[in-house]
Amino acid sequence: MALHIAPPALNSRALSLYSERDIWLKLEALQPPGTFTIRGIGLACEQYAQRGASRFISASGGNAGIAVAYAGRQLGIPVIIVLPETSSATLSPP
Repeated sequence: MALHIAPPALNSRALSLYSERDIWLKLEALQPPGTFTIRGIGLACEQYAQRGASRFISASGGNAGIAVAYAGRQLGIPVIIVLPETSSATLSPP
């Protein structure tokens, strides 16, 4: 079960004209958790789940933590995300 999608690509007319080359933008922000990091992290979580992992732990205040949380939810495995003290206040629970 892949946790990521093959995102659509959009031709950028402006960049193509500017660079005189055909430029396509891969829309990775459309991944289910909103971050491209689900590609590698999702694969790692799937492999650990197959080996019997009972939980995932991630120290991240950014996209990696979001990807681990998403993978854990999809795989039915509990997740602990440790936010660094330097993380944005909007990421920290109240």
